[in-house]
Amino acid sequence: MTDPANDVPERERRSSVILRALVETSDAAIECRVRNLSASGACIDNEAELATGARVLVSMGTLHHLRGQVVWATERLAGLRFDKANIDIDSARKPRGTVAKTSPAGAGWLAQLDDPHRRRPR
Repeated sequence: MTDPANDVPERERRSSVILRALVETSDAAIECRVRNLSASGACIDNEAELATGARVLVSMGTLHHLRGQVVWATERLAGLRFDKANIDIDSARKPRGTVAKTSPAGAGWLAQLDDPHRRRPR
């Protein structure tokens, strides 16, 4: 006789995190806190009032538009499963804005465009 407890697949390792993610649904785009993260999913605060089965796009860290689905939801939390099986957790943890920038202009008036002390023409 088989033991049903042994038939349950082992849960994927989760990292407890404090990240912000942009969660986009067909109705809205809302910033939500990510509470834990694994290579295949995340647990987020359910500020977007997500329902089980809803399709979402998630952007966090340097990862953008991860397609996923809500697999469970309560008033407070929601569990997401990403369509891409193994996301790069280190990229998800990177602060936004760490994407490689284009090289700034080195000469001419564009070089001083963002300088708060530049002289403005009168």
